[in-house]
Amino acid sequence: MQEFSWRARTRNGKVLRGKIRASSTTEAAALVRNNYGCVVRLKATGKSLAAGWKHRLFGEAVLTDKQRIIFFKQLAVILNSGVPLLKGLALLQQRTDFTIASICERLISNLQAGMSLASAMQECGKVFPNLTLTLVAAGERSGELNNVFLEIASYYSKQQALKQFLLKATLYPLFLLFASLCVLCFFLVYVLPMLAMVYQSLGARPNGFLQFAVAVSEFLLAHGVAVGLLLAIGVFMAYLSRDFLLKLCLDLPLVRNLYAMVLEIRFCKLVSLLLDKGISITEAVDLAASTINHQERLRQLKIFNAALRRGDAISTAAGTVTESFSPLTAELLSIGAETGYLPQMLSEAAGIVEQDLRGRLEKAREILAPLLLLVAALLTALVVCSVVSPLFELFTALPEYN
Repeated sequence: MQEFSWRARTRNGKVLRGKIRASSTTEAAALVRNNYGCVVRLKATGKSLAAGWKHRLFGEAVLTDKQRIIFFKQLAVILNSGVPLLKGLALLQQRTDFTIASICERLISNLQAGMSLASAMQECGKVFPNLTLTLVAAGERSGELNNVFLEIASYYSKQQALKQFLLKATLYPLFLLFASLCVLCFFLVYVLPMLAMVYQSLGARPNGFLQFAVAVSEFLLAHGVAVGLLLAIGVFMAYLSRDFLLKLCLDLPLVRNLYAMVLEIRFCKLVSLLLDKGISITEAVDLAASTINHQERLRQLKIFNAALRRGDAISTAAGTVTESFSPLTAELLSIGAETGYLPQMLSEAAGIVEQDLRGRLEKAREILAPLLLLVAALLTALVVCSVVSPLFELFTALPEYN
């Protein structure tokens, strides 16, 4: 199968554009002509070769949050228009990128073999998480697959928005730090050697910080290749042990508190979505806990769920794991259990905690960015003073100054 980009003109003169997958140019042209109108342009995109290479190198396809949003939202729109599921997947296969199209192809094959949609998705490996499979199975039982698809797309949209906000909150400080390191390397490798030659010709001897900087510069110039190789090996080793390094970062006091809020938001959103589809509270907690990689938080959620299975009230069970829920979330859980509006209260709790998280990150960024600028300014002042000091001592030693 190969991907083609096409442009067609309908009977009323409207021009349509899109992408389609087919075995040959002739088959692609026939599909466009039968579904959209007169073919104006048809061109192979060449994505099948790259996608096949990527598949052989990295294994089975994995959908990103953005691709999941596209997949479920478009499929919900197709089903809402009255198109059967098999035909809807075939239409989606023709209009999306290679990864989603290959998954649609596998789903169609599994459905034609007599599987349910949840079972067909499960046969696709790790493409769809257990949470999605449970929601799809619930949607099949209730006959509300289109609404389930919309809610899954909404959940991943919120997750993507939160990730983008977290990325933006840390991007500017990281950029300042990276820029400072680049300027420092440029000074050590290019500027300082020239200054050292000038000082040597004038008979001035660097001292203090400048002497240390000159020694570092000479070492980098003499062993630059080895240093670069060690840095590359270090980056590669850090990539291999990224899970361990991430765990170390998450154990830092400030980061740990913020990450706990992220986990609380995710848990509340997932359990709210699952309860809204008629899934029991204990099963919903189990599924939501399976998406959390933090061992301590996972242990606490298992304790919470064990208390629920014993028949304890939600407020009592939440009281046994005070580190997993903020006081406000615990209060909303109690109110939701008493009033019968637990999914709504969980969704409200997630929204409030997310607002608090955004506020804290904004304050942290407002403090961290000026702090990094201040550190960079102090380092610049130290470098300037160190560079000027030997020259000043040399000038003051001249006869005119005596």
